[in-house]
Amino acid sequence: MTPEMVFECLVVSDDNQVLSLMNCTLDRLSIDVERCANPVKGLELLAKRDVDLVVCDCKGAPGEIELLNGVLTSDRKRKPTVITVVDSPFLALGAKSAGAHVIIRKPLTRESSAQGLKTAYSRMVREERRAARYAIMRRVLAKNQRGELVPITITDISEHGIGLFSKKKIDVGELLSFELALSNATLSITVQARLLWTRHSLGGADFACMSDADRRFLHGWLASRVRRN
Repeated sequence: MTPEMVFECLVVSDDNQVLSLMNCTLDRLSIDVERCANPVKGLELLAKRDVDLVVCDCKGAPGEIELLNGVLTSDRKRKPTVITVVDSPFLALGAKSAGAHVIIRKPLTRESSAQGLKTAYSRMVREERRAARYAIMRRVLAKNQRGELVPITITDISEHGIGLFSKKKIDVGELLSFELALSNATLSITVQARLLWTRHSLGGADFACMSDADRRFLHGWLASRVRRN
């Protein structure tokens, strides 16, 4: 884990063995842990704050599927990685259908809990890096919805959108279209981005439209930056 990555985890369980075995590996991975005994309380906690990892001990109790669905179908851009600990094939199937990323079967052991958490940890690191913005400082000539040309500087980029600088006022909600050349790349990507916020001359925009080919190209370019870090 890089120094800036500090992950947080919510463990939903009233089973002391599950808590003990999970805590051993969570501590070794330097993941901050909060615990609650039941899924209803867990869902209330997750409505108030973001975490990177949810561990749910599934025993068929009321609220477990609601917790998984609430976590995995939320409208938040960055959803947590979810581990379920189950004691039957039926519950394993339910967890898989809900979209759990890692399913660990009981009886839980030190080895199985460590392996499950390490798999989840790798996914968390990938998601953290994928969401990271990379500074690029590229000047482009964008076209707004009225067909006007607007000079902007792209300050950073991620898989989801861009940061930008513009001396000209741009309204929130404005759709900007432009070609963007990425450093050390042979091709440019064609982007449509919608402005989400502005402050002074700075702004942030989400990608509104991009071809599948350009999105794959951007994904590969960002992945190459991750490998270098």
